[in-house]
Order: sequence, then structure tokens, then C-alpha cells
Amino acid sequence: MRQAVLMAPIAMLVVGASVAIAATGHAPKPRASSLAAAAARTAHVSTQRYAVDLRIVKDSVPRVLHARSAVAPGTVSVWLKLAPVKLPDGTLIPGSDTDGLIDGPFLYERMPDGLAGQGAIDWLRVSIASLSPSDPALSGMQGMTAMPLLHVLGEARAHSVTRNANLFRGTVAYDDPIVVAGLRMFTAGLQFRDLQVTAWIGPQGLVRRVRLTGHTADRKTTLLVNARLYAFGRPVHVTPPAEGTFMDEQLLQLSD
Repeated sequence: MRQAVLMAPIAMLVVGASVAIAATGHAPKPRASSLAAAAARTAHVSTQRYAVDLRIVKDSVPRVLHARSAVAPGTVSVWLKLAPVKLPDGTLIPGSDTDGLIDGPFLYERMPDGLAGQGAIDWLRVSIASLSPSDPALSGMQGMTAMPLLHVLGEARAHSVTRNANLFRGTVAYDDPIVVAGLRMFTAGLQFRDLQVTAWIGPQGLVRRVRLTGHTADRKTTLLVNARLYAFGRPVHVTPPAEGTFMDEQLLQLSD
């Protein structure tokens, strides 16, 4: 009897909620009609920030990359950090970090340690007009923004698993050319299969979080990508390197 008394309020809550939904006839409004639609809408937001953590485990040895970027018209700011790697024999490979900046007509690249030791020179400045669209420096900068991952989401076979379409799950064809191109910066030349994707959609119908997993054909190497997109529409303020801290590429070539 006591159990029936305790269960009665819960039963009334469930029944009451069901009756209320049936009476009003209102279902939650879907945040996106599809994952591809949400990805396309997000790609059209001109100002946004992106944080991604990549983990590749090969032969039980994890390799971790952290990247942050901010994008606005005429501006791309990227920061990368490679975590230290400890090999099975105990050898420790030191980590490293670097950053780059596109500011208007110029691309600034952090110079390697061997070159950066020339006084206060820390950066190499390159005129974007002198580069082809496929130049590794440009593609590397763009590859660490949200755009490649959004292109991958556009190719995913995913479906909503919630009534308001704020969560999508599905698969990605590993051999799709768009997917291959979109994951190139993440995969280090490896081919990952059985790609599984989960994406969270915000109230404005924009992609807010992404989780992507996969493994190589022999299952000896696994991939885990956790990404977050945020600060949509907020201004991006960057400070280009000051005079005297960078060298123009043409001058570097002349000094060789």
C-alpha cells in the first residue's frame, strides 16, 4: 500500500504531462531540419570561434593536439599545441606550440626556433597575394578553423535522436572526397574507418559541439575528435605582430 501511495504522484506526473502535451498539441520546434542544414547555417556565420582536441592512439601510444581559432572577415587567428609523447621505451618526445595569423593582406607565421633567434624577430610575414589558394600555409590556417569539420558534417548520414533536433548521430563515409579533404589536417595521412559522429545543435540552429571517432582498418590506431564552436557573431580582435618583430618573406629569401 505504501509503495502504491509513493508511486501515485509519479504516475500522476507522467499522465499529467502526457495529457498536457496532447491538450496543447505543441511539440518542441526542431532546431534544424537536418545536420547538413545546421552545418551549412553555421558555415555562413562570418564571425565565430572554434576549439578542437584531437587524440590519436597508435600502438597504445596517445598523441594529442589542441587547437584554437577565431575567424572574422579578413581575419583568421590560430593557435596549436602538441602534447608531449611518451614512447613505450620511456623516451619522451617534447611537446610544442605555435600560432599563425591572417590579418588583412598578410599572413604571419611563427618562425621556427632556429630562425627566430635572430634578435627580436619571431614572425615571418607573407603577402597573401603572392600565394596560391592551395599554398600549404593558407590551407593549414583554414584547416584549423571549423570549416573543414562543417563540410564533413554536411556529408554525414545522421538523424536526430531528440524531439527538438538538438542532437544528431550518424556515420560518415571515410572514402568520400569531401570527408577526406575535411579530415586531412586531423588524420596525419592515416585512413580512419567506421567514422561515427555526434553533433549538438544550439537554440539558433547552429552546430555547437561535435564528437567524431574512428579507427584504422587494422584497428591498431584510433581517432577521437572533440570540437566546440562558440561566440557566434561576436567581434574578433587581433593584434598583429609589432614592427621589428617580423621579417618579410622576400627579405628572408634574399638572406639565404
